Formats: sequence, structure tokens, C-alpha cells
Amino acid sequence: MKVTLKALRANFNLNQREMARIVGISKRTWQNYEQGKTVPSTAVLRNIEKYFNVGYDELIFCPIKRFSRNKDPVIHHTES
Repeated sequence: MKVTLKALRANFNLNQREMARIVGISKRTWQNYEQGKTVPSTAVLRNIEKYFNVGYDELIFCPIKRFSRNKDPVIHHTES
């Protein structure tokens, strides 16, 4: 998930402080998510899903390679 969160943020040209404000957490907490030190709560995941227009499964299980600015994600599905 840490790669997905960083990719989401970077593809929308947001810094960590902006992303933290958007989802209602501290910058340090967001950094911990990106570094894989902690995982977001369900409430924070919902905020991320809503902001980026992605589903839970896409956010948790599927690497996201790029996004368009109109919040329509382009998902890269990997074969299992």
C-alpha cells in the first residue's frame, strides 16, 4: 500500500502536508503510511478513496501506475 499512497499523492502533485490536511491527519502520520510503518484507519481509507475516486480493493491490493487529473484512475492489474 505504501507505494500506492505515494503514487496517488505524487500523481496529483500534492505534498505530504497537503495530503495529510485533505484526509484529516498529521503530516507525520501520512509519512508513516507512505513508509509502511503504520496503516491507515478505516476512516482515513474512506477519505482517501473519496478524494482519489478509487475503491478499497484498488487502494489496498492493486498498484496504481498513473492517474489523470480528473480523478479517473488508471489501474495496473497484475496477474497472480
